[in-house]
Amino acid sequence: MSTTYRTSLLIVILAICSTIIYAQPGAGYQKNYPLLHSGQITADKNFYWFTVIDRTTAVKHLLSADPTLKALHDRLITTLKDHVTDTCSWAATLVTDFRLTPEVEQQVSGVLLALYQQHRAAFDDMIDHQLRPSGCYQQYIGLPNDSLLLHAWMQAAAGINYIVDQYGLGKRMRYPRIDSASYDINSRYYRTALKDIFAYLGEKDSAMSLFYHPSLAVALQLMDLNGRDEPARFEPLESGENQLAVEAVKKIDWSKYPYATILIPGEGPEIASVALDPMGRMRCDLAVARYHKGMAPLIIVSGGFVHPFHTPYAEAFEMKKYLLTQGVPASAIIMDPQARHTTTNVRNADRLMIRYGIPITKPSDIVSTKSQIDYIVIPQQHFDERNLRELGYLPYHDKNRVSTHDVSFYPVMESLQIDPLDPLDP
Repeated sequence: MSTTYRTSLLIVILAICSTIIYAQPGAGYQKNYPLLHSGQITADKNFYWFTVIDRTTAVKHLLSADPTLKALHDRLITTLKDHVTDTCSWAATLVTDFRLTPEVEQQVSGVLLALYQQHRAAFDDMIDHQLRPSGCYQQYIGLPNDSLLLHAWMQAAAGINYIVDQYGLGKRMRYPRIDSASYDINSRYYRTALKDIFAYLGEKDSAMSLFYHPSLAVALQLMDLNGRDEPARFEPLESGENQLAVEAVKKIDWSKYPYATILIPGEGPEIASVALDPMGRMRCDLAVARYHKGMAPLIIVSGGFVHPFHTPYAEAFEMKKYLLTQGVPASAIIMDPQARHTTTNVRNADRLMIRYGIPITKPSDIVSTKSQIDYIVIPQQHFDERNLRELGYLPYHDKNRVSTHDVSFYPVMESLQIDPLDPLDP
């Protein structure tokens, strides 16, 4: 399903961009850039483009004043309020209108392009001082500003549709075994809950001033209804679980270590009552031995609330607790409690290293059980292909098997790119 979304996204963007006279491309991620916040962490992580627009007065005014976008906004608000009292009661009749259709996507893209050309300074200021330095659109930094703007919009639209499809319409999306809707969408409970969502949002319509606000509000409520707040759990990490390690990073003499970090990918238990899978403990023991040998000053534990479905245990948090019992200090442990797959174990470790100031010109070491290391490095296992298919890039370069249990790699800047087609860990 994700391949279909990415293909349609690319086709529409290429069609629109074929007639564009591009602006000049600018820089990318800047370490000192402070990410903006809307008060909704899940929204910020999935849809940073929306967060930036909501906080950029000049651009927000241009979008709210445009007659085409205002007509789209008014139609969605009317639909939302109608559902408070109408007889619609099935998921398909309630949420389908809040998907952003290809026609809407192209219409909005045309308006954005026209507004950009008419008000270039306002948009360039937002793109150059917010979108580019944030790193959230790092894959697009080689594009000129007008093209970057359209790519960011189309990615956000695809993300909205993904959430509505999965949690509103019950479609089997990228990872149905662990990320699907929590309820039967056709059950009486779910249908009643959906009607209550529209009544709830009907009281908040005055806060929805831009064309995407109604669809965004519906998508976020669908995630909330299904208890899918994983992106927000443990946040903010820098002042919470990772605070001591973030402070320690500033004092490390990197020349003393062959690796910058040791990455332990999580292993979700198959039994609901088990907090830390035996294979996960084995991975930790392997990493502890390397840490005490001085292979790296930091251990990154990576893994979210993954297996079994709706588990109350975060792989990374349980691994961190175990490492503490094995003599690894909290100041040496960086926790990524959101990754749900081996692909994003590496991607998220990259993100933390980049944002925390850990040198990415020094290799890091993935330490794991033999079966997972085999999966990462043996070509027939197609790990590289999976990364390219799901992420659009390889979250590493110079990957090299060092031993039965070790793979060295270098992080890549593209890992900062957000991915709303994985809404529980974008």
